[in-house]
Amino acid sequence: MKPTRFSIVAAFVCGALALAIAHPAAAFVRIARQASPTSPVVQAHWLDTDLPLPIAIDGTNSDIPTAMAVSIVQTSAQTWQDINTSYFTADAHAWGGTELPPALAFDGQNSVFFDVAGVNFPPGGTVIAFTRSVIELTAGQTLDADLVYNDRDFYSSTTSPALTPAPAGQTSVDLQAVITHELGHAFGLDHTSVAGCTMVPFISNDTTQRTLELDDRAGNSTIYPESAARGLSPGAIDFAATTGTVSGTVVSGYNGSAIFCAHVEAYSLLAPTPDHTISAISGELTLRNGHGEFTIHGLPPGPYAIAIVPLDGVHTVAADDNIGGPYNGIDTNFEPEFWNGAGESGNGFNDNPNLYTQVDVNAGANSGGVDFITNTYPGRVIIAQYGAFENIVTFTNNNNYLAVRFDPPFDPPYTISDIQFPSFTFNGVPATFVSAGLYPMKSNGLPDLANPIVKATPFVGSPNGINIATLNLPVTQAGQTFFWALQFPPQPGSFPNNFPFVRMDFTSLEKGLYANSYSATAAGGGGVLIDRNIAVSMTCQLASPDMAPIVEATQFGANRRATNTEFSYTPPGDTRADGFALPNNSLDHVDLIERAPISWSTMASGGAGASKITVSPSPAATPATIWAAQAVDKSGHRSLQSSVSILGLSEDADEPNGRSNEATVLTTPVVNRAETYSPAGDQDWYSLTAKVGDVIEASANATGLDGRNDLDLVMFLLDTNGDLVAFNDDFTGLNPKITYTVPPPSGNSASKAARKFSILVTDFRGSALNPTGTPRVVVPQTYVLNAKVTTPALAARIGGRTINPDEFFFANSGPNPANPVAKFVFSVPRSADGQNVRINVFDVKGRLVRTLIDANAAAGPHTILWDGHDRDGRSVASGTYFARMEAGSWRQDARVTILK
Repeated sequence: MKPTRFSIVAAFVCGALALAIAHPAAAFVRIARQASPTSPVVQAHWLDTDLPLPIAIDGTNSDIPTAMAVSIVQTSAQTWQDINTSYFTADAHAWGGTELPPALAFDGQNSVFFDVAGVNFPPGGTVIAFTRSVIELTAGQTLDADLVYNDRDFYSSTTSPALTPAPAGQTSVDLQAVITHELGHAFGLDHTSVAGCTMVPFISNDTTQRTLELDDRAGNSTIYPESAARGLSPGAIDFAATTGTVSGTVVSGYNGSAIFCAHVEAYSLLAPTPDHTISAISGELTLRNGHGEFTIHGLPPGPYAIAIVPLDGVHTVAADDNIGGPYNGIDTNFEPEFWNGAGESGNGFNDNPNLYTQVDVNAGANSGGVDFITNTYPGRVIIAQYGAFENIVTFTNNNNYLAVRFDPPFDPPYTISDIQFPSFTFNGVPATFVSAGLYPMKSNGLPDLANPIVKATPFVGSPNGINIATLNLPVTQAGQTFFWALQFPPQPGSFPNNFPFVRMDFTSLEKGLYANSYSATAAGGGGVLIDRNIAVSMTCQLASPDMAPIVEATQFGANRRATNTEFSYTPPGDTRADGFALPNNSLDHVDLIERAPISWSTMASGGAGASKITVSPSPAATPATIWAAQAVDKSGHRSLQSSVSILGLSEDADEPNGRSNEATVLTTPVVNRAETYSPAGDQDWYSLTAKVGDVIEASANATGLDGRNDLDLVMFLLDTNGDLVAFNDDFTGLNPKITYTVPPPSGNSASKAARKFSILVTDFRGSALNPTGTPRVVVPQTYVLNAKVTTPALAARIGGRTINPDEFFFANSGPNPANPVAKFVFSVPRSADGQNVRINVFDVKGRLVRTLIDANAAAGPHTILWDGHDRDGRSVASGTYFARMEAGSWRQDARVTILK
């Protein structure tokens, strides 16, 4: 049976769902921001004079009575007020009188409202609600907070314990759980990673997140602590006097440098459950003094084990993308481990990560000196060929299999230490698979299910976390291919809550597709799944650390040319795959490899300084073939394979048209001409003719969009000289469309003869126009092209962005309000070919945030992406920023709003 995908409903300010670990995780994170990369960290809070915090509610919605919606918001706010160790209070009320209508605006009024039309949400229905807070960056005072609920894609259930089924086209969520979560953001908390807590970055499909856990209560109490010195409220308990803290540092075992933002967890040894787990993010003070300091607040007295966990989306729910401000772009180059007291060291083989030294916490006191050195493992290489997990799981049924392929490139002997993968069930019981095992590859390229190397029947996995299957399997034969295969039970009738799922990288494939995920049947059928990377990793221990190869090449893509196919990639840096540094210039060459048809074969090579390899004649379009890059260092060790590009996958009849001089000639009008973005890295060029006064209209409309790994099309129009004259893209959810009136030729020419124009259509992310992205195998690949040339009787029209090819051009073409990313397009005139171009981003006070480019640029169009991070890799706060392009004496500003 074809594998099926299932989306778990997500609710978050920004980012996607990461993964909870199998054991109790960690903990509240306060919203933190910086005025500049060198400024102290400030944390969001309301002043005492702001309390009780006024919140104006517009309960108008399409699902439940307005009065009921208002009451639910009030009940959610009361939940936070009822914490007996916090003095926080709120005045949540139906708006009226002289108040402004609730809106997403910096108007000094805190608002809650329901967006029936979904104008604040991208299509696809993945964001339930978000809160936008405006924070003063000198002291951290919150000035304004607005909460917006997606009433278009989500149904507001109020029933308990079961949710009311949603109408067609919507997803049912518990409104009170959603609002309670979002109010936590408004009051000053970021996302937690304790499964089951209100501030976890996804919403359960039940009502459990209406109530607060220890982690939620401690987070709010850290900001607004009840104290005897302040004067206790009725029924209150002194927070600092009744709880304790743990403090210490986290430094790297590779080089002793401070680790920026490790997640530090405290596990109660008396009751090690999520109800008794709490922690902090180290790194607050890393920004100030470079010591990697942390403090865990709000610990009830008792014995604890303290651990660190990277926010990598694998080991904990709260991942890099789930947390904003200086916590984004965190350091993840370490593995989870417990603090081991005197046994703490940087050698993970000696410092067992599962051994801990007990830390005793006393009320009103700090337990210090919990100083971590992250574990390193020389010669240990983890093959994890997938990007960040999204809020999506996958499965098959009827005793069929999902499998992940591994092609370790290492010279034997080496040992396969373990296999790790995340599983999930909806009701919190163990995820029981019919079997799980390691298999060799058959002659048809599929797992040999009849001859397992290792097999467990059944395999009982985590209900929401990482499974570690310890193998310690010695490998002595070179070039072996392995599969980890999971066998799924039958699906009886309706979907059972205890059915097992596995996590996957599916929504954006930001690292590209690896084509290592398969479906398989016991009868011998199956094949590659081209729309996902199933999240299974293999840990290999090499016989000697010196055998560890260089890291893999990245950003691999392919573009068909008239006589060849051009493969592009980014060569690797001087780092070993086990994390240790290599000598400078350790790369020897990069091989272009093809899975032909089953095993990898080297087809061509590029030198250490190359970033492109061409194959001539161009590979055939049938059958489809899988290509990748593989780096080779000067010791002859081969890296892991890069992400792939698949040739012959739904390629359109106009291929090859990979450069402007190879453009497909259009006879206008063109109506819904069937095209594809394929292979990954493809550029589609078209040409047409038009004379002075003619209007060129062109559009590209992606078809079959489902909100998952969709095409992000961009279109450019260039004139006869190859100069960019207009552009448009679909970054805000619209397909690109250009309307351009042909002007008279430059100079003294009075010629009205028809001139040639070229159109480029490509996927923005990973194209040659976005050098920081990774080409994606998108599903579906299809779009339709429309183009016409008319001579209107009315005045000339110009639509979209138009560009004078004899001048510099710079403009912002985004962002999407619920996606904290901006795109900029700039053009260099032919007369300034090779001119140095510098684009800086500044905040509203004129302080430098990030330099996007400072290099010589060729004549023609260029596109550059700003991901909302500063120059130290940290996420910036929501707000308005200015990008400035400078080229010689030419200067132009563009304003951009980042919203999270």
